[in-house]
Amino acid sequence: MPKVTEFNGREALFSSAASWIADRLKARLSHNFNATLLLSGGSTPAPAYEALSEVNLDWPNVLVGLVDERWVPPEDDASNEKLIRRTLLQNHAESAHLMPMKTPDETSKQAAFSVNELYNVFRKPDVVVLGMGLDGHTASWFPGCGHLDAAFSSSDKVVMSYNAKGAPVAGTHTDRMTITAACAARAKSVLLLLTGEEKRAVLEDEAKALPIHRFLSMAINETEIMWAP
Repeated sequence: MPKVTEFNGREALFSSAASWIADRLKARLSHNFNATLLLSGGSTPAPAYEALSEVNLDWPNVLVGLVDERWVPPEDDASNEKLIRRTLLQNHAESAHLMPMKTPDETSKQAAFSVNELYNVFRKPDVVVLGMGLDGHTASWFPGCGHLDAAFSSSDKVVMSYNAKGAPVAGTHTDRMTITAACAARAKSVLLLLTGEEKRAVLEDEAKALPIHRFLSMAINETEIMWAP
């Protein structure tokens, strides 16, 4: 497992995370026309996205996508798209381009092919930001769900529909779209953000072989873990 970088407080964590992401986007943009950034939802990374929005870089050439999405309308409070628009797409980052996962289709399964085609631009993303739940899930790869093995075994797909039935932390929003583990593993840089002693304990209990452990074992490039109490 990659070394965990510890911070004394969450404000320092979020500030450092924003700088870490910005540095890698700047490096990519210095050699290429554009850069790709895949972001997770949740309350943990939101302050980091707000801090990142204050960084002055070539945002019009940054393409932002989602790590996963609940199959809810974009105006719903459970929508990761809504979170990213509210936290990142402001200030300097207002001109970044966000590519949603949610479509007008009734289910994520109906939209899987079209979203996979749309998200092919993220096949080898520059930066991926992940979080982790207390059950060890990351993205929408929930332990104990029937689609978990497919999320880890599919190498040709960038995204897939995912039914999280049976995962208590998924709540009522079990119909989801998520990137595959292979997509995240191809990223040039992966950042895992964690807060709290409980999540740190889950991460360090590798014997459980949870989705987060499965992913960390297959990530092939730079992987950074940042944690604060």
